[in-house]
Amino acid sequence: MKNSISKKKSVLDLIKSTDFLTLLSAVLASVYGLMLVYSATYSQLTNGKIITSDVRSMLASVLMGLAIAILVSNIDYEIISKLWPVIAAGCAGLMVFTFFFGVAPSARQDAKSWLDLKIFYFQPSELLKVGFIISFSYHLDLVRDRINKLKTIIPLVIHGAVPIGLVLLTGDAGSALIFMIMFIGMLFFAKVNIGYFVAGICAIIVGFVVAWKAGIIGGIQRQRIVALFYPDQYEDVMYQQTHGKIALGSGGLFGQGYLQGDMTQSGAVPENENDMILSVAGEEFGFVGAMCVVLLLGFLILRVIKTAMNARDNVGFLMCSGISVMLFAQMLVNIGMELSLLPCIGITLPLFSAGGSSSLCIYLALGIAFSVYRFSRAPQDTLFYTK
Repeated sequence: MKNSISKKKSVLDLIKSTDFLTLLSAVLASVYGLMLVYSATYSQLTNGKIITSDVRSMLASVLMGLAIAILVSNIDYEIISKLWPVIAAGCAGLMVFTFFFGVAPSARQDAKSWLDLKIFYFQPSELLKVGFIISFSYHLDLVRDRINKLKTIIPLVIHGAVPIGLVLLTGDAGSALIFMIMFIGMLFFAKVNIGYFVAGICAIIVGFVVAWKAGIIGGIQRQRIVALFYPDQYEDVMYQQTHGKIALGSGGLFGQGYLQGDMTQSGAVPENENDMILSVAGEEFGFVGAMCVVLLLGFLILRVIKTAMNARDNVGFLMCSGISVMLFAQMLVNIGMELSLLPCIGITLPLFSAGGSSSLCIYLALGIAFSVYRFSRAPQDTLFYTK
């Protein structure tokens, strides 16, 4: 039986087994993101203010997230995985609380999926992503020897449907899509038979068609989808994406200069500190600046995947796989929105957009990846380990 042991270690011992490349890429992404958010909100500075509330909230979230990531990295991820019932219940409880007390910021009146903590808005669905990765990884590992049996797949599908349903009930279709991609991606890494994916994709298509015909998908969500195919008929709906693309492409190769972007500084692109943050990079730093965003996130994702491949066990592998899928899904959907390849559904670009709760929870997830890295290499150089 494994016992949790606490050891006193020097600062050198604690940092020498840190995954510095992954940590550095995350910090660089956050610093770049803070620069972009500062520029996007620069025109809002009045009365001698130095930074806007968006920048202040993001900076606080990044610093707090780093501290949490370092702490979590010293706790054996096996301990974390075994706490999945408490974690899952806590995250689900927060979502239920949001049903009754959730608020919708001015820019997202269609989704009451935030909690007003007075200091900043917190989105429980971001924490639910981390909770889902932990609980689903444990579930997949528990049934790994019979993963392709139908009686195993059905409970897995129910497990994946719970978070999707919870976020849909708050009106957050964007997060529901991310959860769906995470669910499918983690099943793929768990080596579920391809036939189930084909059946699942067919079921999703049929379900979408039925929901469309029945009017379940309606209102602004329906308009955003139709507008992708008929942009000239839905200029108002496509306004944000159209202007975002113009700003993104107007920077040329090297951009118009920091704090010098015409559309960025005039506020021509709504919510460019959140959904359209890549347009700021493109306009002020050009194609090079926009590609740096993509390359930084791509490198971060590949580093997490590498940690997964070197994990000491299947749970560690699945956790890191889930984290990489989460980051990839958010990057894919956000950039797809900005290029008008997908409808605008309010998904932030990981570590770059102004969302404080997003950055905080991403660092929490990265803390788990750091834990897998540590405990797969040198568990004796951590604060808490099992043996």
